[in-house]
Amino acid sequence: MQKRLTDVQFGSGIAATLQNPVWTLSQILLATGGRFVCGRTEAGFRKISTDTRTVEAGDLFVALCGERFDGHDFLEEAVRRGAAGLLLSRLPEKTPPVPVVLVADTLAALGDLAAYRRAQMRRLQVIAITGSCGKTTVKEMTAAIMGRGRKVLKTQGNFNNLVGLPLSLLPVGQQHDFAVLEMGMNHPGEIARLTEIADPDIACITNIQDAHLAGLHDIDGVARAKGELFAGVKAWAKLVVNIDDRRVRALARRCPQEKITFGRRASALVRALRLRSLGEGGMSFTLRIGGRESRVRIRGLGAHNVQNALAAAGMAHAAGIPFADIVSGLEAFRPTEKRLQVQTLAGGIKLVNDAYNANPSSMLAALETMRHMAPRHRKVAILGDMLELGAQSHAAHQVVGEAAARLKFDYLLAVGDFADILVKAARQAGMRKEKALSFADKEAITRWLSEATEQGVLEAGDWILLKGSRGMRMETITQALLAEQE
Repeated sequence: MQKRLTDVQFGSGIAATLQNPVWTLSQILLATGGRFVCGRTEAGFRKISTDTRTVEAGDLFVALCGERFDGHDFLEEAVRRGAAGLLLSRLPEKTPPVPVVLVADTLAALGDLAAYRRAQMRRLQVIAITGSCGKTTVKEMTAAIMGRGRKVLKTQGNFNNLVGLPLSLLPVGQQHDFAVLEMGMNHPGEIARLTEIADPDIACITNIQDAHLAGLHDIDGVARAKGELFAGVKAWAKLVVNIDDRRVRALARRCPQEKITFGRRASALVRALRLRSLGEGGMSFTLRIGGRESRVRIRGLGAHNVQNALAAAGMAHAAGIPFADIVSGLEAFRPTEKRLQVQTLAGGIKLVNDAYNANPSSMLAALETMRHMAPRHRKVAILGDMLELGAQSHAAHQVVGEAAARLKFDYLLAVGDFADILVKAARQAGMRKEKALSFADKEAITRWLSEATEQGVLEAGDWILLKGSRGMRMETITQALLAEQE
């Protein structure tokens, strides 16, 4: 366990001056507007770190203050692990043996450091992606295209907030051609700040749906928050616009920047035609960009992933990527973990792990996708709560329960605070009582699945969809089932 500053004395060692620092002390002061407090003015730093568990020799440690932690409580640990400097918003009782820069707000300073770093990369093209659904998949598809013979930096995992985006952008170097950055939010103003930091050359809003309503009140609030991306880019940036989404279209109409449209409409510059489900193999469609066409096969399941592919193709086209690279890049894409990821369970049962996150639109899209999976076999929907929907929570779960019945799922297994609402809605929509079931916890669902497999209720060729919001951690069901096979 890490010890607090008051528990131990600071170490007395002073990190040696780096021969080739990425950051100089003067750059830190210039970027943040901070005040130099103590230490050697010739200090240099290898990289920026906010986590004492991963601090390395030569790092500048930024002490962030969060709801559950305060980096100022772990300064001694940072120095012991080799931090060559500290960026703080308040001074400790004992003077540290390394340079200290004092700022008013360390979170704002972290963003300022990333913005400074981005401004140094003159030839870098920054691509920013936000939206209610699909932004991580779009980010991965875009990076797959841009990476065809080019050096790409991309958001790692879900590092898409006011901490994660700066940390994703800070490693950028002169060797990079593109930075593909995901932007998330749950309150007004966050996207505006992320846009200020990243200074995008190309910006895309994938869609605007019911998500994060607890912090944004309604879908119009979501639109205003997502619209901060388009509103905040420079005059010569390019906007990649989902022409099928009326709210995205409305946001784009207010902006003078050049627009690249994508979607199913005939007026879209980047368009998909003749969609075909390949079942477990993904989707195929004809990609049309202007006067060029090619048949494309993607590994992502469902028609919504075709829309994601169009968004990625639109951004690549805006960046001047050749059509052939766009096609080959989309075909090279592979789904990321817990996003419609197909896994095989004991006895040949297929599980679609879409447990990363959920909102009403993504939940309905996942249910719809399952229609194309082996139509002669049974299908089971294991659904957890959709969180952060505020006053819309009851109605949203009711719609999803009705959809499970309408789409002819053989079983609905629900868990969470809204499980009874899901189940009741499914039964009222025609699903038999013994087929729509509410469970007290995920362990009970795991036991039901194991018993169903043993008794032959579920067998080879059957399909299970697993989905819920991130806070539900629905993937623990998958982990338990896979552990049983070992």
